[in-house]
Amino acid sequence: MTTALAFRDVNAFYGPAQALFGMQLTVGAGETVALLGRNGAGKTTTMRAAMNILVRRTGEIDVLGEPAKGTSDRIARRGVGWVPDDRRIFPTLTVRENLLLAQKSARAKDREPVEFDEVLEILPIMKRLIDRRGSALSGGEQQAVAIARAIVARPRLLLLDEPTEGLAPVIVEELQRAVADLPGRFGMSILLAEQNLAFVQSIAQQVLVLETGRLVYSGTAAEFAADPSIRERFLAIGSA
Repeated sequence: MTTALAFRDVNAFYGPAQALFGMQLTVGAGETVALLGRNGAGKTTTMRAAMNILVRRTGEIDVLGEPAKGTSDRIARRGVGWVPDDRRIFPTLTVRENLLLAQKSARAKDREPVEFDEVLEILPIMKRLIDRRGSALSGGEQQAVAIARAIVARPRLLLLDEPTEGLAPVIVEELQRAVADLPGRFGMSILLAEQNLAFVQSIAQQVLVLETGRLVYSGTAAEFAADPSIRERFLAIGSA
């Protein structure tokens, strides 16, 4: 299997404080891998290490077949999309304008963006938001826009950090269908950091569990679902 993302014995630090210890993970082409763990377990740090932003790293990280060196912008230009947990949409622009910027960015990186019609098909909520400004959106709506913007840029590897946090169930259901569709429709590989167990089990093939920066479990989604002792020992995860 072609590898979209690989960590080999990766340590990550915020100043002198170590946040990841010997991290190992592999995301294959077209595969969705979920990172689970309590708050502070190291899920966001793993994303930041992949993008080489805000943390100091040791060990080896390969992104889309090349070492993940240089700035986060350089890594993104290879075909990596990152949706952080703080959304980062432009509040003074309309949703349409946010998506147009993503299209322009994709073309600047020699990638053909996903057309609006297809984004609206994947995420129907965009149809009623398209002409609203970012500042007029709820947190859940902003999250949907952030994911739509990432999809528009047609990344080969998509990093999603807590995409369902604080979202209404109806938006979670729409995002669930959209994210599940991305590997088959576009060939995207996905690394998903999440605490919503039902969301994870509906879309992921592999599950990794982190505890205080250490990998404590790795298995298929089916194996994870069949082992409640892992959830009881390491996780505080909602089922919806």
